[in-house]
Amino acid sequence: DTEALEEVVVVGYGVQKKATITGSIAQVSGAELKQSPSVNLSNSLVGRLPGVIANNRSGEPGNDYSEIFIRGKGSLGNNNPLYVIDGVANRGGIERLNPSDIESVTVLKDASAAIYGAQAANGVILVTTKRGNDSKPIITYEGNFGLSEHTRTPQLMNAYQYMVYDDEINAHFGRTEKYKDVKNGYLDGTIDPLQYADTDWMDVVFRMAPQTQHSLSVRGGNDRIRYYISGGYMYQEPGFKNTDLNFKTAQVRSNLDARITEDFTVSLELAMRQENRHNSNYDSSTFFWEAFHAYPFLPAYYPNGLPGPGLSWGNNLGILASGKTGYDKVKDNFTNLKVAFDLKMPWLLDGLYIAGYAAFDSQFRGEKKLMDMWDAYRYNPSTKEYDNIRSTTGDGNINLTQRYDDNRINSLHLKLGYEKRFTEHSINAFIAYEQSKSTGDWFSAYRRDFLSNAVDYLFAGSDNQKDNNGSGSISARQNFFGRLTYGFKDRYLAEFTLRRDGSQNFSSDSRWGWFPGLSAGWRISEESFFKDNISHVDEFKIKASWGKLGNDRVAPFQYVSTYDLNDGAMFGLDPKREKGFTIGRVANPAITWEKVNTKNIGFESISFNQTLSFDFQYFYSMRTDILTPKQASVPDYTGLTLPDQNIGEISNRGIEASLSYKNKIRDLGYYIGGNFTYAHNNIHFFDEAANVPEWQRRTGHSIDSWLVYKTDGIYQTKEEVESSPHLLNTQPGDIKYIDIDDDGSITSNDRVRIYESAIPEIVYGINMGAMWKGFELNILWTGQARAKQMIRPGSYNRDITYFNNRWISAEETPDARYPRAFERDDSFNSRDSDFWLKDASFLRLKNIELAYNIPSSFLEKIKISSLRLYLSGFNLFSIDKIKIQDPEGTQAGGMYYPQQRVYNMGVSISF
Repeated sequence: DTEALEEVVVVGYGVQKKATITGSIAQVSGAELKQSPSVNLSNSLVGRLPGVIANNRSGEPGNDYSEIFIRGKGSLGNNNPLYVIDGVANRGGIERLNPSDIESVTVLKDASAAIYGAQAANGVILVTTKRGNDSKPIITYEGNFGLSEHTRTPQLMNAYQYMVYDDEINAHFGRTEKYKDVKNGYLDGTIDPLQYADTDWMDVVFRMAPQTQHSLSVRGGNDRIRYYISGGYMYQEPGFKNTDLNFKTAQVRSNLDARITEDFTVSLELAMRQENRHNSNYDSSTFFWEAFHAYPFLPAYYPNGLPGPGLSWGNNLGILASGKTGYDKVKDNFTNLKVAFDLKMPWLLDGLYIAGYAAFDSQFRGEKKLMDMWDAYRYNPSTKEYDNIRSTTGDGNINLTQRYDDNRINSLHLKLGYEKRFTEHSINAFIAYEQSKSTGDWFSAYRRDFLSNAVDYLFAGSDNQKDNNGSGSISARQNFFGRLTYGFKDRYLAEFTLRRDGSQNFSSDSRWGWFPGLSAGWRISEESFFKDNISHVDEFKIKASWGKLGNDRVAPFQYVSTYDLNDGAMFGLDPKREKGFTIGRVANPAITWEKVNTKNIGFESISFNQTLSFDFQYFYSMRTDILTPKQASVPDYTGLTLPDQNIGEISNRGIEASLSYKNKIRDLGYYIGGNFTYAHNNIHFFDEAANVPEWQRRTGHSIDSWLVYKTDGIYQTKEEVESSPHLLNTQPGDIKYIDIDDDGSITSNDRVRIYESAIPEIVYGINMGAMWKGFELNILWTGQARAKQMIRPGSYNRDITYFNNRWISAEETPDARYPRAFERDDSFNSRDSDFWLKDASFLRLKNIELAYNIPSSFLEKIKISSLRLYLSGFNLFSIDKIKIQDPEGTQAGGMYYPQQRVYNMGVSISF
């Protein structure tokens, strides 16, 4: 019954029992994260932790991470949380860590993050990997195979529909209809397929794509040495047909702990990972751009198998996606090394210890990008031949770019601590010193006019227009900090942290700062008056915290002026250009970090014999000294370019709640739970020009609030157009904009601020499951609300939805959902307006897993410890109001790599 209370939770620079934690901290186990078949660990966090707002904006292999905000956005600058992996900060994100290596992921959301000082303003995510234990060696293999597909694929017009739509545009502008005769050929079947095809470009390019993950580990030890050693491999293909593009990772991890004496322990941690991206030399969004632009009457391939011409430059989408246009190969090598020690000193004082570590982290990236030329053909009806247009493809030549980046971080940490429990008192205190130094350098080179792609090395290129470049960087930080935790009878709890941070990002006069944190808790359930009167409540604790956090993640050295090296200066009549320096950035010697005052109050309860738990938190923070431009209030005619200054102010407030229930009826165990987060930010000060209308000011709105035109439907008649303010040459079928400033015309001053943004203010997760005689069913629903996406049509509006629901005339389509046929560049209907701003709320079946654990009675006979088989799905469906694209997508009008639905099967076996 006391298992939940005795649970150990990872906190900053240590661990604590869950029952005595006074901060707002959430933790999820690695076992729970592995229920998700996503190959990106950041996607597995979605919906599992209160206070974590995460959106996956792309499903592209190697670029499919979730954007994570702790309690929403709070800055006009960097909003990324600090990631700490096995106690070491700034080791990168968690996206590509092996899910099988994860012991737990913990999120620090309030003053509990103050221990990380000037890097803690956006919250802290602690990742703890598995370690050895005192047991016989356990060898575990985990593997799965899956197929992925787009959650939603845009459905485009066919050739006939496109011609009808395009000719309606031409008629609207008084232009000649281009396809008047050709359209009839599609209807009566007399069209020449060599000149006019009917191509579904989405079908030409996209398919279900395979992905697979494998992990092999050994875990064990004795009273002297404990070990966890693992290796992992992941392979993923993009959803393109006829391609050899792929993304794969391989990694190894070794965590060793050796007890040299009863009081002295040393640890060696080594992790190495290689990521290989074999991409097209075109960005993935280009494929969707081309799909929306490509004429559906152009063939992908002619009947004889020759590829068609594409829209322009031979950009046949089938060729682009195949990888035959060149490549972009990126290889990343990561190394994380940590040597640590822990020395208990009972001979000096019982409970006294000293600990520390030295860490070395590096990332080396090599990138090689080849732009090739390729064969594409255009049918010539006069000669009956297929003309090769190779000379117009790509850049018109074969060129190669190579770049190398080398980044390293060296860290040192020393801690002197004291931990002691007396009869009714418990004390845990430490003071520590930490420093880190980061260095980086890069260089790149370019050559063009290669004779062939067979020799893809720089020496084989021409000396004509060759280029090379390079640079370096260095930064450092130094910190002194400590924490004091006190408990009386494990009933009255208090914690105080203090950190002194120094960052090289700022001048010596404003480089150092203090970051305190204070929290307290009262376990009312331990009071006799509570125990005697409320027997069904096992645990009830109220807690509160206050802290000062910082955010120093800004461009370094803004406190000094910079000069740019240029070679464009000419003197006198001499046309020769000379190298020289020009003024670059103007210095701001007073620049400093953002400051956050955060407050939190809440309570936790566990009831009915540990079956029902509830947690509620209210939080408020005020962020000041946000680095923002002063330029807005300085007239343009002055010609001044002022440096950014620490003048912005933003508040953030909200609530979090989580509820869970678990129980068992004979052989049937079951659980259901959920978490809810509401986080609202408000800009208190942002430097804005005096002539900005009140209804357009960012001050008083959320950070990413939309600035849009208000609309009132679609004009039906010419009389309706003429009776209201409108854009010049507006006609029936166009969107009706509202004259907000009442000046009789539609101008940019008629745009207004919309309170909601693309970042949801409300997110939630619902998890449920059951266990019966070895069978397991685990389900996770996720959702969001109070979010808006600008689902404005992509170029040329090729989506079939706009064709089927367009305005044609007041008599024929008075209730049309969309305006008349129009192009993306049509200023009458393509402006950012609330007409295209859609509710991005959704409820998604994020993950479902059905598993079977083979009975141990059978496995013992074949010397197997455990065997688990499972089927799982990811992003299976969503309930929402946006049907054109995924509601979690970008405002690119569907022209982005969509989120992925995954069907997966796997096995876990231990010996």
